Amino acid sequence: MPQKNKNVHALTHASKGITNRIESPVEITNVLTNQIISTKGIWDTGATGSSITKSTASLLGLCSIGRRKVRGVHGINEVNVYYVRITLNNKNITIKARVTECNELSADNTVGMLIGMNVITMGDFAITNYKGDTIMSFRVPSLQKIDFVSGLKTVQQIVKN
Repeated sequence: MPQKNKNVHALTHASKGITNRIESPVEITNVLTNQIISTKGIWDTGATGSSITKSTASLLGLCSIGRRKVRGVHGINEVNVYYVRITLNNKNITIKARVTECNELSADNTVGMLIGMNVITMGDFAITNYKGDTIMSFRVPSLQKIDFVSGLKTVQQIVKN
């Protein structure tokens, strides 16, 4: 049974057709200057932390708060770390987080952020491909266990009855 919480916020992003890349609008704010950039974020459950591109960091005038070694598809690199405010596309989910710097995520620089597990684990995250369209939903805070296996048992019981 879901918890009752009046401070629950959620977003849903739909793609026409099946997609292999979940993108949604995101705002990134420099917490020192309050300068904001609107960009796209790619949701990546394979990334332990979130990252922003070098060009996004530069446009925001971010100052590094340190450096960190990160392991990615191209091996281990030492990169800048920044502290930013991340606002997801419905403007109701805002998170302050440390992010690392990464190379560009799109050829046209329209994707400025990779949203990793440090953000995703703050709530419930689901992807469905019902009727050939990909739908991503994210809710903060987490409200219930999502278990497709036990859900199948409930559906099978209803069908039997």
